[in-house]
Order: sequence, then C-alpha cells, then structure tokens
Amino acid sequence: MENISLDMSGYLHSLESFLDCPKTTRRPFLDRTRRMIQDFIQSKPDATSQEVANFLGDPRELAQGFLETLDPEMLERYHRRKKFLMCGCVVALAVALIGVSVWGIYIKNAPQDVEVTNTIIIYAENTEGA
Repeated sequence: MENISLDMSGYLHSLESFLDCPKTTRRPFLDRTRRMIQDFIQSKPDATSQEVANFLGDPRELAQGFLETLDPEMLERYHRRKKFLMCGCVVALAVALIGVSVWGIYIKNAPQDVEVTNTIIIYAENTEGA
C-alpha cells in the first residue's frame, strides 16, 4: 500500500500546481485527496497507480472543480496579493541592480588616492626621549 502512495506523489504534485489558491485552502483539499487515495487502495489493494489516477480524474480538472467551489472574492484577493508581492519583488530587484550599478560606476570612476614615488621613506620611532 505504501508503494502505491509513493507512486501517486507525481499526481499530487501536479494537482497542487493547478491549485492557485491560498495554502490554508489548498492543504485541506490535498489532505482529503490523499485520504481518497488511501480509501481507494484499501478497498482495492491490488490497484495500480494508473487505476487510482483514473478514479480521481485528471489533476487539472479536479483542481478546477475545487476552485469553482471557492469564494470568488477570496480568490480575487489572493490573486491581487500574489501579483502585488511579485511586482514588489521585481521592483526590489530592479532597485538593487540599479544601486549596485551606480556603486560600481562610482568605484570605477573615483579618483585613486595613491601617490607613486620612486623613493621609499622609512620612519623610525624616536626611543631616546622616552
């Protein structure tokens, strides 16, 4: 029975990728789907992973059916927040890139305060007066 559950990890991963909703909503649905898999396997112990996948249906269709049961306003808020965070990350990366570029140009063009001479001057401490 464990072997079939492991074979279903690809199906569950695919299902999760189609669930574009908050984690607090997605996790219980995935848990219910796992329980459905376990129940199916218990009722038919010799089932293959393909039979379980056929029982559940296409992951995209299963996810779409679940998403249609959710509150559209909650999904809209989730998508707006997700889009806002994505835009924020892009802006932060752009600002960091501009900052690093400006700093690099400044360092490259900054005058060097190095005096080149041919004579080495060695200063010794005066220890006689101490």
